[in-house]
Amino acid sequence: MRRHSLVLMACLVATPLRAGEAPLRAGVVADAKPFVVQQGGRLTGFTVELFRAIAARMQRPIVFEISPSPPLFKRLEQGTYDLLPGPINATPDRAAGMLLTEGYVWSEFQFGSRAGEMVRGFGDLKGRRLAVREGSAYADWALRNAQRYGFTVTPTPSALAATQAVMRHEADVSLSGSPIQLYAAAHDPGYVAGMSLPETRTHESAAVRKADVELRDEVEDALRCLKQNGTVARLSKAWFGREPGAEDLENLLVPGYGVPGLSGYDPKIHKVRC
Repeated sequence: MRRHSLVLMACLVATPLRAGEAPLRAGVVADAKPFVVQQGGRLTGFTVELFRAIAARMQRPIVFEISPSPPLFKRLEQGTYDLLPGPINATPDRAAGMLLTEGYVWSEFQFGSRAGEMVRGFGDLKGRRLAVREGSAYADWALRNAQRYGFTVTPTPSALAATQAVMRHEADVSLSGSPIQLYAAAHDPGYVAGMSLPETRTHESAAVRKADVELRDEVEDALRCLKQNGTVARLSKAWFGREPGAEDLENLLVPGYGVPGLSGYDPKIHKVRC
């Protein structure tokens, strides 16, 4: 994956750190490929490389710490971490407990399958085995709709494992967030991303504690600068295999701070100079 690291060479030129500034402690999960990837004893991945660039823009060192998924949010609340790079689905429940940044990529429910068996409508699910990450919102959708659309549910330990179950013929279709489907399709010509559910679209965001408004705003200012100079879009293309458009969150500057319509959103105008 050296090509992914090369994407940021122009952005990570030696930026002086602010004197005496403590490192940002960033909590991530280990099984979030392609957002967080462990490779040769080093962390990489779309979100990891993005937040290395954000920390450089902020002139702050950053330290990534791997945590199991369930206690991740609790450890942020307790102050073990300063921020969670995510990806965190920006939902009302999440926004109620933490302060979210504007998103750096859209995510919506999307189906994936083997090439030649693309899901183009709900009728294509009949009689098929649908793989979903156990305990996820995708699993909830599958359990609610299995009888309605005539499919059976195959639980897997992760979203990427659901796509792999399809390629191993342990399932016929997978359901996960669109970034995972795009990543799987970009890295396996035998796999295709199919129909998505636009009504489920949400920001994939980072988060800080509710009281850390200044840190949230500083992270978001840096993120916006990286959107403007093309860094976020270049990273996205490298990891997900497609060029983001003008209305994709890799390029789109969201008014105010946070996610519009959710708790913690602040409509004040950004005054950052990039």
